[in-house]
Amino acid sequence: MDLRGRSSLVRLSVRLLLLFFSVCALRVSAQTTGPGAGVVIRIDCGGFTNFTNQFNETWIADSYFTGGLVSAVSEPDNFPQQQERTIRYFPISLGKKHCYVVPVPTGRYFIRMYFVYDNYDHKWTTPSFDVSVEGTVVFSWRSPWDPDVAKRGSYSDLHAFVEDGFATVCLYSWATDAPVIGSLEILQVDDESYNADSTGREVILVNYGRITAGNSSFGAGLSNDTELGGRAWEIDDGYSPTSGKILVTTTEPIRNANTAPNYFPERLFQSSRVVGTNGSIQYRFIVDSSLDYMLLFHFAEIGMDISGPGQRVFSVKVNDVVIFPQVDIFNVTGGNYAALTMNYTYRNLSDTSLTVTFTGVNSSPLICGMEVLAILEIEIGTDTTEAGAMQSLKTSLQVPDRMGWNGDPCTPSSWDAWEGVSCTLDNAKNSLVISRLDLSSQGLKGFISDQITQLKYLTFLNFSNNDIGGSIPNGLGEGTLVSVDLSYNSLTGTIPESLGSAQLTHVLLNHNLLSGRVPETLYSIGVRGGSINLLNNQGLCGVPPLPACPHFWQDSGLSAGAKAGIVFASFLGAAVLVLLVCFCLKKRNPDDDYNFGLPHQLAMRHKRYMMYRATLQSNNEDAHMMRVSPEVNSVKEKRFIEMIEGMRDETPRFISQIRDSKARIHSLSHLYLSHPPGPT
Repeated sequence: MDLRGRSSLVRLSVRLLLLFFSVCALRVSAQTTGPGAGVVIRIDCGGFTNFTNQFNETWIADSYFTGGLVSAVSEPDNFPQQQERTIRYFPISLGKKHCYVVPVPTGRYFIRMYFVYDNYDHKWTTPSFDVSVEGTVVFSWRSPWDPDVAKRGSYSDLHAFVEDGFATVCLYSWATDAPVIGSLEILQVDDESYNADSTGREVILVNYGRITAGNSSFGAGLSNDTELGGRAWEIDDGYSPTSGKILVTTTEPIRNANTAPNYFPERLFQSSRVVGTNGSIQYRFIVDSSLDYMLLFHFAEIGMDISGPGQRVFSVKVNDVVIFPQVDIFNVTGGNYAALTMNYTYRNLSDTSLTVTFTGVNSSPLICGMEVLAILEIEIGTDTTEAGAMQSLKTSLQVPDRMGWNGDPCTPSSWDAWEGVSCTLDNAKNSLVISRLDLSSQGLKGFISDQITQLKYLTFLNFSNNDIGGSIPNGLGEGTLVSVDLSYNSLTGTIPESLGSAQLTHVLLNHNLLSGRVPETLYSIGVRGGSINLLNNQGLCGVPPLPACPHFWQDSGLSAGAKAGIVFASFLGAAVLVLLVCFCLKKRNPDDDYNFGLPHQLAMRHKRYMMYRATLQSNNEDAHMMRVSPEVNSVKEKRFIEMIEGMRDETPRFISQIRDSKARIHSLSHLYLSHPPGPT
């Protein structure tokens, strides 16, 4: 079984953040059997049912994944594992980019994929496509495949950190070929595994060779041997041309095996290769040039003839560089049957061949297993906010599958971004942002999401010749946007003021269903030498050649003057109503001085007031006459009382005042009669 990654790989930096967007988020039940009870998800790509295999591994169907089509291999009897017999493939008619986006906790993961062709389409032509993980290209399949791999398939694996809660695996078609995948495994491993402290979280470790110096391959999916890391170990025969190698095995337990953080299995250290005294063992790996590689060497002193330090010493050389001049396993581990793993990072390999040589210094060299892992820096991903805005646009515009709007909008950099989307680095050069959207004549429907205003670096927007409805989002046109073409759609509502922003040079809104007053700032585009087109929007009004807007109309409603007029009229109406109510009340009680009255009632009150003044003047005269003659006083009193009796209908206030005056007159009269004035 070929476990080598045949890859053409890209080296850029930083992480990929994929919040909110996917072809489909797989809702799966995760096993908890990995190291530290981590998540274990095994997907049978193209499968329709869940099952558990002979190694007690649970596999789930990928019916939750909605993209692509499914098929079976041509000769299923040649495939021992059930997950190897079905595939999912992605015709170019469904788009160039397709992704599995699997929700998982943040952490480090071992991801393994199985690829096979087996002439499933009866065309006898293997496809060319790329595979990315977390936005970074990790495998490149190019036609023609190795005949044995094409017929029986190949497993490829890697280690990567997932920071955003989604493990994202995407396949991208080259030319018109349909990418294929047979299975996908995602297993959570220890965050500190494979020297994570020194290599960091921003790298992916891609397997170029994982071998065991044994008599057969073993590991997850291959045998019942415990492999908590989910790895498969390939027999080393195909990598070593050295003749005269001897296989040494043991059944003794091995100290330090199956321990954190790497959980290397015990079986790996129970067999080893050796050669004659001071001889050499050589292994050769086919790799990609201009990359860094992490090399791991697995040893255990299991020879019966070694009983102390210094008895077996050998050197390790990579290509022409001696990396370990004297390896003494017994001395380092303190005895026999103890696991030892040594690692070395080879920087910027200039060749496509990596040759490792073990040469005896004292006695024969020994090796139990080896791993060759390419160190790839994760590519810069799309800004989180802008990625979310693009996902909202994908939904609101009902973007068809053929446009390949899956995964990250801008990565990997070696692929085309989403169709119609152009990207650039943000000002801080920390993430990618959207610079252009050209979706003209794509049959889009739906509406323009308000989230489009979150694309702060967008300079060019063309949604023309579609069937987009709804209104133009408020705020569209602000920021860096220079050109907007929304012509030949079904947009309704008014034109927002933001489309008159100073930096805009082209605004095309013709052949829509827009209405209302055109913002005056929009006309300034023409003054600045730009272009605007508002034709064939029957509801628009404003500056000629558009019809004049009614005085009461402004933008999306009544003008400020019309609103003020309505308020004034409301107050006036209320005042008239109050007067009518008062009139009705006055008519019911015309003599009530506390009510407002009509002019003739006011005249009557004026007449009564004049009579009252005359009365007060007569009071003074009566008081003088009472001092002259009691008889005259009696006559005046009688006349005054008669006048008072004639004013019985006066208001209580006037009657009270008059009665007070009468009482005073009586008092004066009695006083005068009792004490007549003396001579003057």
